[in-house]
Amino acid sequence: MPELRCHVSAILATALFAGRGLAQTPSQPITVGETFVIPSVVMREDRRVMISLPESYGRTSSAYPVLFLLDGSSHIVHGGALVQYLVTARNRIPEMIVVALPNTNRNRDMTPGPGAVQFQKYLAEELIPWVEQKYRTVPERVVFGHSLSASFVVHTLLNRPALFSGYIAASAPLWRYDSLARDMRPGLARAARAGAAIYLTVGEFETENIRGGVQKFADALRAAPAGQAPVSTFSILADEDHNSTPHRSLYDALESRYRSYRLPLFLTLAELDSVGGVEGMQRHYRLFGERFRYPALPPPNRVVTAAEILTDTGRFDEVMRLAATYARDYPRVAEQIVNAAGYAQLRRGRLAEGLATLTRNAGMFPDSPNVHDSLGDAQCLNGDARGALESRQNAVRAAERASHPRLPAYQAKLTKPCAPS
Repeated sequence: MPELRCHVSAILATALFAGRGLAQTPSQPITVGETFVIPSVVMREDRRVMISLPESYGRTSSAYPVLFLLDGSSHIVHGGALVQYLVTARNRIPEMIVVALPNTNRNRDMTPGPGAVQFQKYLAEELIPWVEQKYRTVPERVVFGHSLSASFVVHTLLNRPALFSGYIAASAPLWRYDSLARDMRPGLARAARAGAAIYLTVGEFETENIRGGVQKFADALRAAPAGQAPVSTFSILADEDHNSTPHRSLYDALESRYRSYRLPLFLTLAELDSVGGVEGMQRHYRLFGERFRYPALPPPNRVVTAAEILTDTGRFDEVMRLAATYARDYPRVAEQIVNAAGYAQLRRGRLAEGLATLTRNAGMFPDSPNVHDSLGDAQCLNGDARGALESRQNAVRAAERASHPRLPAYQAKLTKPCAPS
């Protein structure tokens, strides 16, 4: 399927003061993702798709859950930033690929009825397969909608619940969903069988029609017999009106859905031991993955922190096992933690062990210029100037192949292969 690509950027505004002799710093765009224009056979028109990838995407071979944002032009900036904030705030949710869908004809596509059915067909047959083919994804898919697109979320839950695992509907005008009662009769049980979950919100200061419609649907979900309705959460957002509910709704829904993802912070050996050590950390995320039906791994930064603790306490064998465990999924992390362990051994005067560690790293990651350069340092300290020169030549060759930005630094060390790093 042909596609066109362009960058989506939010520009950081800076105050510039006019004045003689005052230098002006050129502004830099803050890129939040990319836009693709994809011809749709189902919709008979070109559709734009905005993609925001996780920070670690380019450094791992892992697959990620996907969050789909309806009314994408309105929500890509705050929604993408919200996900990144929750990820970095001590790993409160897993990293996610964010897919935002701008509208072409909102009333046609989002209103429950024939138009919504057609748009669901587009999602099922074109967009979701495109995302899953282009990116590394897991089956965990969540959809978010606000106002009319929240009504579409409810319609999809009741009619095609297997499209998504999680449904977030903020301020849905369900009082205008004409076939809601008819769709609910088979739809609630269908959604339960699909294992779907829905998070509903409405603002305290919404219109009476909106509050009443959402409340009625929430009551029906709650009153359904066990196993005959999807898992549901309903929140009335204090001090919010119709236009202010999206951000809080998305934030609260993601925190609620992924509450079991959280693991207490550990920065010391005692804190790591308090969660069961490396094995406890791995077990925690494995159980999370089993619940959400995909192989969840500890976040890369948690693996790095655990390795730092083990390195600082001299538990180098455990560092090597940790690196071996994540070498396939987190190759850069594995390289980093083995490299740090090797240098720690050298600093402690354990020269032979440091040499062995860094030799192993060069064998594990032969395309990395840094591992060869580090091995050269170890060889210098062990009195092997010839081996150090060969390793630094390997570093230069690897840097040339990769057009690495540190190529000049690697080249400069060739003339003094055993100079201090």
